Amino acid sequence: MRRRVEAMKYGEMKQHINSCLGGKEKFAAAYIVAGDDDYLVSSAIKSFKGLVDPEYADFNLSVVSGDGAVFSAIDAAYTFPVFDERKVVVLGLENAPSESEKSALDKYFSEHSETTVFVISCDEDVAKTVKSKKVQLVDCSKLDGDELVKEISDLCSATPSVEIERGAVSELIDRTQGNMSRIVSEITKLKSYSQGTITREDVCDMVSADIDFQIYELANAVSEKNADKAIEVLDVFFKNGIRGVTIINRLYDKYRNMLHAELNKNMPNEELGKLLGMKSGAVYFLRKTSSNYSQVRLKKCVDYLHSLQCDVLTGARNDVSAIHEAILQLLAI
Repeated sequence: MRRRVEAMKYGEMKQHINSCLGGKEKFAAAYIVAGDDDYLVSSAIKSFKGLVDPEYADFNLSVVSGDGAVFSAIDAAYTFPVFDERKVVVLGLENAPSESEKSALDKYFSEHSETTVFVISCDEDVAKTVKSKKVQLVDCSKLDGDELVKEISDLCSATPSVEIERGAVSELIDRTQGNMSRIVSEITKLKSYSQGTITREDVCDMVSADIDFQIYELANAVSEKNADKAIEVLDVFFKNGIRGVTIINRLYDKYRNMLHAELNKNMPNEELGKLLGMKSGAVYFLRKTSSNYSQVRLKKCVDYLHSLQCDVLTGARNDVSAIHEAILQLLAI
């Protein structure tokens, strides 16, 4: 089977490794692991390290970074594995390689060792300076949609007799904003709490919603003109000791970002994320809410919240009464 040259998603990488181990595919000359989800990056590197027999890891696993790391990694890659089929070299690159380093890497990619799996861990900007036709990019951007659902299901089913309901998966994603590090932590708690099957009620009982999720819930309720839900979310804010001025400030930021999302509908999530200072996964949820609005309605909401924000910050308005009025006004716009 021909190896794909386009970027592999995290889930595809796991399938690719299994195919290589089964003889259906061949390992690439090298892999670049990059993306905005730290958990996925760490997990991808761990998957590659797992190709080495732990008993002989001292001989067959090299992890290098810092000054001179490029040449050290290449030297290690050319040595033969000891008592194992392959060795793994992991090169951590914090900065773009120098011309001599890039030349040495390109030379290795062209005549790479068939018994070495060469992995480069770096950020997305550095990855652009290293990429080559012979190198496979592993995209560790934040998961969403079916990929995220599958990953959560797999994490739960990894423990015998543990399953998770589809409604529980959706609730968990909403409450964690798709943050994989937090999802893994919450699943560990949920496995101990549930009676085999993790339900939506279990998630509601055990997983607290952070302020970003609550703001998302509030904006979503307003977008759907669901007054009861909006008041319910507002009550949760006050029970958790969140001040009215904080809610107004966060709502203003949320609506301003949603307006940017609607004004830049054709801009890729990654590019819009850089513009707004958000990760691409968070942009996905932002666009999910903004799609319920027209640009005209969003502009009115932003203008109103900005005016209210100024009144509260200057002391012209009480923040508690102001936020209650704000919800009614936003519902009416």
